[in-house]
Amino acid sequence: MSDDEMPAGDVGMGDMGSDMSDDGMGAGASLMDSLPEGVQKEILTEASPDNWKKPKTGDEVSVHYVGTLQSDGSEFDSSRSRGQPFVFTLGKGQVIKGWDVGVASMKKGELAKFTLAPEFAYGDAGSPPKIPEKATLVFEIELLSWTSKDDLFNDDGVIKSQITEGSGWKNPKQGDEVLLSLKAEQPDGTVIEEKSSIEYTLGSDVLGPVGKAVDKALTGMKKQEVAQLKCTKDYAYGDKTPEGATLTLTLEQIYETKDVSFESDKSVMKKQIAEGEGYDTPKDANKLKLVVEQAMDGCKTPVPGFAAKTLEFTLGNGEVCDALECAAGHMKKGEKAILTVTVPSLAAEEQLGLNNISAEKVLLTLKLEEFEKGKDQWSLSEEEKVEFGTARKGVGINLFKAGR
Repeated sequence: MSDDEMPAGDVGMGDMGSDMSDDGMGAGASLMDSLPEGVQKEILTEASPDNWKKPKTGDEVSVHYVGTLQSDGSEFDSSRSRGQPFVFTLGKGQVIKGWDVGVASMKKGELAKFTLAPEFAYGDAGSPPKIPEKATLVFEIELLSWTSKDDLFNDDGVIKSQITEGSGWKNPKQGDEVLLSLKAEQPDGTVIEEKSSIEYTLGSDVLGPVGKAVDKALTGMKKQEVAQLKCTKDYAYGDKTPEGATLTLTLEQIYETKDVSFESDKSVMKKQIAEGEGYDTPKDANKLKLVVEQAMDGCKTPVPGFAAKTLEFTLGNGEVCDALECAAGHMKKGEKAILTVTVPSLAAEEQLGLNNISAEKVLLTLKLEEFEKGKDQWSLSEEEKVEFGTARKGVGINLFKAGR
């Protein structure tokens, strides 16, 4: 720690990126009692309600601070005076103990005053000439921003930094299919390889030596998240890159694949490629519009005779082929999906020109444009329930007679 930058060597915060106005310095002051004895915290300016997250151990944080002696109020150090935020890694002992503890309790944009007993500052010895022995210190700290960092294998072999936060709540798991982009560079910036918008299954070996690092990172990522992985050679390209490599990973889409077949035998598998709206899906007897955009065989060659069309039908009435009946009941409005049918007869649909299918597997690209939501079962009167049940029974009998 230099005399000019007192907290930088022994105290520190993270990289938050938002500036604090002088207008609200005293607003919303409150006391915090969840910290250990010896670390007193007073919030001077609350963080925005949108900023609810707090940095964790290993994150790189950025702060502004002003340090004073409690004994006489004299200032001994200030990043604001230097006009440059102070950056450090949280929880790694790069700063005094009070900073590691205190900053971990903060949110982005928060301004707080910490009063640190000697055992959480510079101890009995102090740090002459600016910090006398057994000194209690007062720091006003503003958490500007931070970069989330994780040691993926707990051996410093792969350090993941979040560059852009993702959306939603889903994380892919082993065996899931995703759409991603990957750029690998040497420490000097030389590009090793670059892949854009590729479909990838976690746990496969198509990414070669970086697959292990990529798989581990992906399981902690969300859709549209961008992350940087700093890898040692053992997690990168071995002796080809003795100094390791940096991977920039973008998770563009997480594909949700589910068995929608009537028999639950995986003969009709739906892969969601674009999310729909809300949570509702069509129910039996609902009217809907389903766009069938494309029909390909297992080699991704167009199926002869296919004609794209928007189909309007009532779900469960047998007005379309079984594959479309299976899929439509599991889709949301606006959702787009690829339907993989391994029993081609289930995809035979005259309205689409798919009368006789010779392929062993058919891939249909679908979009549910809209559906008319009927009454929920619980809201039906007894008379309506009887009427509905009778009508559905009649439909079932006709389908049975037709061999459906």
